[in-house]
Amino acid sequence: MTAADRVIPETVSIASEGETLKGDLYGALPSRRAAILVHGQNWDASGWRDVAPRFVARGVAALALNLRGYDGSTGKTTEYAPPAEWSPVADLRAAKALLRDRGAREIALVGASMGGHAILASSFEGDVECIVSLSAPVVAVPDELSRHITGRKLFVCADGDSAAPHVLRCFDVTAKPKTLLMFGGSEHSRAMFAAPYGAEATLAIIDFVARGL
Repeated sequence: MTAADRVIPETVSIASEGETLKGDLYGALPSRRAAILVHGQNWDASGWRDVAPRFVARGVAALALNLRGYDGSTGKTTEYAPPAEWSPVADLRAAKALLRDRGAREIALVGASMGGHAILASSFEGDVECIVSLSAPVVAVPDELSRHITGRKLFVCADGDSAAPHVLRCFDVTAKPKTLLMFGGSEHSRAMFAAPYGAEATLAIIDFVARGL
């Protein structure tokens, strides 16, 4: 029996600006630290089902969040168009509030591709313990924005991914503490978990989020 077989998530509903988000909460609260897992553009929270229980095994509750318009969440995820607030940032603010209301003292954010952009932007609020960005940013981000990323930082990317140059630039500009893991390959987003280096990458992410517990 695997860790994924033993952990049955709770389906939660989260109010976000008049929309209702759905998520899968793995593990028990209250806890010192909880992680929010944010999917990419072409998948949803179910894509974390094999990874989320591994956080729980290390003492970190994990909320796999469906952004607006994904797998039961109402509304539509908007395009990033400043100065209007990007909807994933509001959705993450609501998810962080839920976890804190349930007793999480520290919040970790883990996101892949579009979800990576979301967690990076959410960290601007200065209220997270750490962030893990997989294959993100996928496009060039102004250095001024990268300097606003807060918390301990882990960037994970394949060196043949088209996102790699943008990840490297963001990593170079963002403040310490920060760690970069580059793997040989071209896999993007959750495809990294199935790559030859997938087990190593997954363990590194979980170790990073659970550090100090």
